[in-house]
Amino acid sequence: MSTTIDELDFPKAVLMRMIKAGLPENIAIQKEARNSVTKAATVFVSYLAAAANDCAREGGHKTIMSNDVFKALEAVGLADFIPQLTTELEAHSQLMKEKKEQAAKNKAADKEAEAAEDGEEHAEDGEERGED
Repeated sequence: MSTTIDELDFPKAVLMRMIKAGLPENIAIQKEARNSVTKAATVFVSYLAAAANDCAREGGHKTIMSNDVFKALEAVGLADFIPQLTTELEAHSQLMKEKKEQAAKNKAADKEAEAAEDGEEHAEDGEERGED
C-alpha cells in the first residue's frame, strides 16, 4: 500500500505556529500559501528522511541517527544548516537531560515524603495501642 503526501501532512496548528514565528507580526498568510507551506514541509521532511535512511544504510545500521541527518543535509546541498541544527540539538538534549534529572529528584522527594508519612502513621498506631 502506497502513502500519499496528503496522508503525511503535519498538523496544521503546529505549522501555523512555525510560520507565524518566522514572519513579522503584521503579516497575514493566505490559506493557499499555508497549504503550499504544509505540502513543501511534508515533501522536504520526507526527502530528508529518505536521504538520512540512505546514510544510515551506508553506515551499516537500520536506525537513523542525528549524524545520518547531518550527512543527509550535506548530501542534498544544505550543509549550511548543520551548525544551527547542531546547536539546537545540543540545547534540546540538555533540556531533556535536565527534565529527566528533575523528574528523578521529584520521584525521590515523593518517596521520601511517602516514607515519612508511613513512619508517622506507624508512630500514631503505636500511640493508640499504648506503645511508646
